[in-house]
Amino acid sequence: MTVTAFVRRKHSFLLPWEGISMFLKRAFLGLLGGLAIVASVSMPASAESGSVLQSVLSNGKLRIAVLGSLPPYSTVGADGVPVGYDIDIAKKLAAALKVEPEFVVTDIPSRVTSLQTGKVDVTIADFTRNVERSTSVAFSNPYVVTNMRLLVPESAPYKTIDEANAAKIRVAISRGGTAERAVPAHLPNAQIVRFNTQADELSALLSGQVDAMAEDDFYNRKAIGDNQGKLRQVDGSLARAEIAIGVPAGDADWLRVINLFVDQFNASGDNKALFNKWFGFDQPSLQAQY
Repeated sequence: MTVTAFVRRKHSFLLPWEGISMFLKRAFLGLLGGLAIVASVSMPASAESGSVLQSVLSNGKLRIAVLGSLPPYSTVGADGVPVGYDIDIAKKLAAALKVEPEFVVTDIPSRVTSLQTGKVDVTIADFTRNVERSTSVAFSNPYVVTNMRLLVPESAPYKTIDEANAAKIRVAISRGGTAERAVPAHLPNAQIVRFNTQADELSALLSGQVDAMAEDDFYNRKAIGDNQGKLRQVDGSLARAEIAIGVPAGDADWLRVINLFVDQFNASGDNKALFNKWFGFDQPSLQAQY
């Protein structure tokens, strides 16, 4: 054995790559390649492409999911232009970011999926935050706090939720909304009738197709005012509703900006002014009521 060969063998631990067979080298490189592919596939979109904030600012527009038939929160007029309380909030958010608002009309079930698929940057659509939804999307601090209640004809014989449950009434709810859980929990004897929009629910209630509809107190009060002498609310709450702005999950920077906007919007008096403009009465306190 030559001196050179002896030195190579004796100190092979210093040069491990030279001592590895071609088979093991290929296996090792293949493993590294596989790990790289897995990492690229599993990487969240926000980590791969940056925060939604960066995209909004660079594109100069804010894509907002809104509902098309939920006055006074939002509705689309005959001219195709969305108007309402949520629409004005969206415009103020876009103005604060110095970008143009782009409205994407959606339905209730799609409020979550529109955020998950990146179709929109925010959802401002009478969107109640809860734990179940928060496993899929994130929510800002609330800009409205209300309760879900039963809206019934003025002539309805039941005054409370328990009386309505005993009467085995037909209750209209929005497909995919908060009422999906709240109504069965409080009215197990009720027959649930699902609709795609609140406008369809209200039409069914006024025409006698259903006996009640479950919606938030503010919507109900506006409907009562618009249909004088025809409607009233049943005593008692079906669920607490904290209405907030929805954003994609996992983007802390974007959520930070949206929360700051909501906090300043609430504190400045702008929220109270817009609420009164669209609902016709003063906004109740945003403080939690337990």
